[in-house]
Amino acid sequence: MKKLVSFFALVLFLAMGTSYAQGWTHLGNFPNDNFMGNTGGHGVAVDPDGKVWCIFYGATDSIFNGTSMSAIRAVYVFNADGTPASFSPIKTITIGGVTDTLFNSNRGLKADNNGNILYAAFDKLYRINYQTGEGIDAVQPVVGMTLTAPATDDLGNVFTAPVIPGNPISVFTTDFTFLGNAVDASVGFSRTLEVSHDGNTIYWTGYTNNLIYIYSRPSEFDPFTLTDSTLFGFACESATWSRDGRYLWLSSGSGLTPPNAYPGVTTYYSNATWYAWDPATGAIVDSIKWVFNTPGSPDERPRGLAFSPDGSIAYVTCFGGSAYPAFQKFERPTSVDEAGQVVVDGYKLSQNYPNPFNPSTKITFELKNSGYTTLKVYDMLGNEVATLVQNELATGSHSVNFNAANLASGTYVYQLNVNGTRITNKMVLLK
Repeated sequence: MKKLVSFFALVLFLAMGTSYAQGWTHLGNFPNDNFMGNTGGHGVAVDPDGKVWCIFYGATDSIFNGTSMSAIRAVYVFNADGTPASFSPIKTITIGGVTDTLFNSNRGLKADNNGNILYAAFDKLYRINYQTGEGIDAVQPVVGMTLTAPATDDLGNVFTAPVIPGNPISVFTTDFTFLGNAVDASVGFSRTLEVSHDGNTIYWTGYTNNLIYIYSRPSEFDPFTLTDSTLFGFACESATWSRDGRYLWLSSGSGLTPPNAYPGVTTYYSNATWYAWDPATGAIVDSIKWVFNTPGSPDERPRGLAFSPDGSIAYVTCFGGSAYPAFQKFERPTSVDEAGQVVVDGYKLSQNYPNPFNPSTKITFELKNSGYTTLKVYDMLGNEVATLVQNELATGSHSVNFNAANLASGTYVYQLNVNGTRITNKMVLLK
């Protein structure tokens, strides 16, 4: 089997005066510091109106059952400004005249191709109208088997599987008509999965496998087969696509199931971090790191990521056995484009190509004004290891080749300084 090993480490921000380092800005807890449960979060989704759907694993509310109050698992929906939606919280779902009270454990949320919400509660999968909060349809893929978070393709077909290995990865139509099993027996325990936009590739993210299995088929009329594996060292429990559909965001691992544990493969993924992986190139191009409520806690495990309709805001959640603010909000830096190019005050510094490189790479940059320019490379401790440019340069595009034959494998940053404006980007050397 072909192994596409993505060697990547989260770049530490360097304390270099006014230096710029790309990264999402943490905007705090969402919707506020008091939104918490005794088990942490277990899913987040964003609908076309920008409303944020949140669930906790454990009970957070109650309902009168006719004789007494009973604990339930509610679905909470907030407007982008953090105020509750008119129909939030959702405590019951009615479909075909039958009302289900949400007693069962919450397992995951995803928005489907039309923006309606796919909501997994124990062994049952619901589709909820995102505009009204009302149930549309429901299905039990494997009765008595708790589900992963679901996935959907651009046609609205839904892919789902139980958490426990050895069970099928099943496919349903938009009205939950069963189409068949994509995979008869899953491998490893999993909390989520994802599928390509055309529905012909499944990314199976069993966190106990310490990698991502890729099942694919030539067309919708062909069976799925295991064709590849990637991201060795990932103990993934959360996965979703970027809003533009280019990158698959996957969590790295947690304190209880740490990353970098694939036998015989050395990786440097950061704990409790979501990485943006490009299926077209196999490269990791971006990352978002959970801000621990308790530093280094093994009890804060990534379980959900969703983006605002324009992709500028990310909402993340972690699961755990303790009460803490379970949902966080991040803002994408406006100076970083989708290709990994950093832009500061009109000056541009590209992602090096290829990245990872072995042992040489090309770095391009663009100056809006002429001026004294330096381009230097630093290791992860902030030590300067190379000076690539140190000269007066004219306005326009420039490029330089960097040969790192004398350096050890690892993560480095390169910094452009033009007339006092500093820009930092990242690179990985693989030998």
